[in-house]
Amino acid sequence: MSKIEKFLSKLSNRTIVIIAFIAIIGGILIISYDYLLGKKERAYQEISISLFNENQDNTPQNIEETEEPEEEYVPTPNPNGYLGILTIDKINLQQGFYDKDNEHNNVSENLTFLAPSNYPDEKNGNVILVAHSGVTRIAYFRNLYQLKVGDTAKIEYKGHLYTYKIDNIYNETKDGNVTVYRDTNRQTLTMITCTKNDNTKQTIYIAYLESVK
Repeated sequence: MSKIEKFLSKLSNRTIVIIAFIAIIGGILIISYDYLLGKKERAYQEISISLFNENQDNTPQNIEETEEPEEEYVPTPNPNGYLGILTIDKINLQQGFYDKDNEHNNVSENLTFLAPSNYPDEKNGNVILVAHSGVTRIAYFRNLYQLKVGDTAKIEYKGHLYTYKIDNIYNETKDGNVTVYRDTNRQTLTMITCTKNDNTKQTIYIAYLESVK
């Protein structure tokens, strides 16, 4: 009888069962570990792929455009004490005008703030400005003919900037009277001057208030 056989013969049946059970459990644990490790690696891989795919999503995104802040209004220096200053960027015009009762409020010196006018801050009012066209020094409206419907004009008045958009342009016979056609429910700027290349007509520009700063 071999030594192993002698050793086994000395062990009780109970001891053999215990050893066999331990061996079986050990084998199961080793197999389970390998299986679980593989599952774990596969799980991590699936999660990583899922996250990668989400991060690489090529679905178009709605990106809100950031609006540029409006430029802050900086008043134009006014050493002459004008009531207001008219600016029309398109024709490089910037000229002040005096109040109705000022001695310099006349067409021979400046833009004329016509007597029936309202002030820019009056609700539904009409600011009426008149000036010469032509080639003389006081022909402040010489280039007004270049304006079209949709162009803008601005008036600075009492620390605020009033922006108007031209809505209508029409001619009338020059006979000392002008008929102003406008929406009386809107604040208006009316500019009047002689019609270019026609001494018998005058042109009226009607603009409505768009904004106040």
